[in-house]
Amino acid sequence: MAKLLHSAWVLGSLLAAGLPGPAAAARDETALRACLAANLPQKSLAQDITLRQTDAGGTVRELVGSWYWQREADGHQATLRLTAPADLAGAAYLFLTRQGREDYYVYLPAVRKVRQVTGATVAQSLFGSGLSAFDLKFLFSGLHGGRLTRIGSGYSGGRAVEQWRFLPAGNDPNILYDRLDLTIDNTWCLPLKADLYGGVPWKRLEVDPASVRQVNGRWAIGRALLTDLRERNTTEIRLRNDRMDQPLAPELFRPNRFYKAR
Repeated sequence: MAKLLHSAWVLGSLLAAGLPGPAAAARDETALRACLAANLPQKSLAQDITLRQTDAGGTVRELVGSWYWQREADGHQATLRLTAPADLAGAAYLFLTRQGREDYYVYLPAVRKVRQVTGATVAQSLFGSGLSAFDLKFLFSGLHGGRLTRIGSGYSGGRAVEQWRFLPAGNDPNILYDRLDLTIDNTWCLPLKADLYGGVPWKRLEVDPASVRQVNGRWAIGRALLTDLRERNTTEIRLRNDRMDQPLAPELFRPNRFYKAR
């Protein structure tokens, strides 16, 4: 994920050679947040998304659809809409974050009704994908509030990285996890790995470095794997056909229209 995420300007010669950049001077929290935020679109993002879940018994379920995200003056909003499988074609999920408040809505074509999602339901798997609303929020909207602490540096797969720990604000009702340990690539300023804790190790997000590409001068992830350590299932997340900072229909983010906007 989410969406998890989940930039840094680098020397063109290093990019052309396909080599990791040299270990950068240690960043402080402010510099890291600015670096991560620079990878987010200025206004909006639309992507095609495929979620392929494999459960503990080996059963595979694949969901295909589109993801829409838009920045607002007082927050952000996002919509996930599915086109496959057939029994979920037309299903949609809406996320609204405004002035620190978060609201979630779901539409299922089988019942032809929008309902608001509250309480523990927000933590449940979306459409059997293995990802919760919290996961998508992390994947696509980054980390807000709380505290980031640098805990080390090193190399991962030959790439220079820093390790950071994120502790959310204790009074934030919108955070499912109580701790995130992040491995952040020095060159891309993207998390290559995130360990998510809920009292105990809960989930692990791993980015495929070969899938990272530049879109409009920003680094973007094309493939990641989310492992649920409790349920023993994995979800492969594939993102493609990025459309960044292009106008999106306002209806995509309205609770009474998000599932049918064009």
